[in-house]
Amino acid sequence: MSSVSAYKFHGSQIQVLVGFTADSPVTAITAITNANPAVVTDTGHPLADGDVVEITGVVGMTEVNSGRYVVEVIDANSFSLLGVDSTGYGTYTSGGTYEIGDFSNFCDLTNYNRTGGTSPEIQTTALCSVAQEYLLGLPDFGTTAIDFNFAPATAIQQAIQAAYVSGDLIAVKVTLPDSGGTMVQMGFVQQTSESAGVGGIWTGSMTVRNTGNREDFFA
Repeated sequence: MSSVSAYKFHGSQIQVLVGFTADSPVTAITAITNANPAVVTDTGHPLADGDVVEITGVVGMTEVNSGRYVVEVIDANSFSLLGVDSTGYGTYTSGGTYEIGDFSNFCDLTNYNRTGGTSPEIQTTALCSVAQEYLLGLPDFGTTAIDFNFAPATAIQQAIQAAYVSGDLIAVKVTLPDSGGTMVQMGFVQQTSESAGVGGIWTGSMTVRNTGNREDFFA
């Protein structure tokens, strides 16, 4: 029996954030910490690791309003906003609600490719250096490219096009088979395309400019 860890593409589940529906639970925030990452208190929240929330109505820490965030559950009453360093934000005083993002399975998807960016090298070589010296610059989170069978009337492809036009953040959630874990990537739809030719079918693609780290969750 092989000890190699490998996962088939078929059997994976790939989902895209398609919006925040009217029947999404709207729940009340009672506290947000100035911390890295920020921790939100909501007694008895309904969230799970990898959910995406959109926050509105916070007083004091207004920087979080209208933002979309990947969450990690801490306990039944609190969760963290991954990638959010709120140490320099205003102090939470009151209010705030959030809606939970609605994900749809992307069954027409044919290829997935997340590519991390390359951080620039900053030249630091000086008089006493004995070799070239560098510091790494700011990270580049790269892009996520997805190819699919083009079907513009489907809800998921309409959501992709709407995000491309509006500039709203979108999320792609990948769940590997055999309990391999879940990955969530947030970003902006940077590019969409479609093409076809004689003897073939219409195909489409989108490129997401990633805005943060890939967030991984394991059972």
